[in-house]
Amino acid sequence: MKKFALAALLGSVSLAVPAFADDISIALHVDPSHEMFRVGERLKEAIETQSEGRFTVTLLGTEVGGERDHLEGASVGEYQIALGGSMPMSLYAPAYAASDLPFVYDNSESARKVYEGAIGEAVQNALISNGNLRLMGLSVRNPRNLTSKKPVMTPDDVAGARLRIPEIAPWVTIWQEVGALPSPIAWPEVYTSLQTGVIEMQENPVDFIYAGRLYEVQDYVNKTEHVHSFFHWLMNNDFYEGLSDEDRTLIQGAISDSIAWGDELVKANESTAYDNLKAKGMEVVEPDVAAFREKAKPAIRKVAEGFAPEVRDYVLSQIE
Repeated sequence: MKKFALAALLGSVSLAVPAFADDISIALHVDPSHEMFRVGERLKEAIETQSEGRFTVTLLGTEVGGERDHLEGASVGEYQIALGGSMPMSLYAPAYAASDLPFVYDNSESARKVYEGAIGEAVQNALISNGNLRLMGLSVRNPRNLTSKKPVMTPDDVAGARLRIPEIAPWVTIWQEVGALPSPIAWPEVYTSLQTGVIEMQENPVDFIYAGRLYEVQDYVNKTEHVHSFFHWLMNNDFYEGLSDEDRTLIQGAISDSIAWGDELVKANESTAYDNLKAKGMEVVEPDVAAFREKAKPAIRKVAEGFAPEVRDYVLSQIE
């Protein structure tokens, strides 16, 4: 609370130092071995070094909650920066939450267009208005794949299966159309839920699958590659507005540089993650992805009708 008291005290006084206290808390809902945690470590070093000690950075992980906890904490200023997966868009910019729809895009470049130009400006405005969060950058993710205890080749193989997905309403709709029984469960609970049979399958990028040791409770990685999406680096907007122009530039530069470094790391590590999963006994399966996409189309069209018109039209163009 000290930082907010300090901001109130400074009020309208113009200074060359940040309007808030010097500690920046960054909440990361990933395991310490994950690439995004390493990006967070690089970001911490960059901010502390470049600010010459005016800022100190504290990294917080799943010990303070899951992704939603972190986003809500950043929204109210408990954390200054939070890493979000797909959830920030569905929570705070649902009319534009189309970049990560399952079975729509062939690659990350196609999905990224949702954040560019006029649509990108609308996304930023929605995140600020609804979540008090400012999008500072996007980190590329590896495609999401299904894991299971039996091979998955067609939609028939997921019919009636209890499938863990994030708490994202459009994903629930689409996976229901495919035939699964979606079960939104926080990431820290996924391993135990698979172990105890509460769920039968889950879906995540291979880096999450390996870092979460899911090879201990699942046998197959089914390369549906159904989502090409991003991690969102979000800053509490009150904190951002309280920074001097100099510090805004410093922190934005540190975030951008760390993201660029992380993107190269993610791309390089994807094949390594597959090799590691195979070494742990998992088998990689090549499903009939076209069959999944065809099965999902009615739900995708239904979900798209809830988006802003320009986003809806773009989504539909990708599945026709």
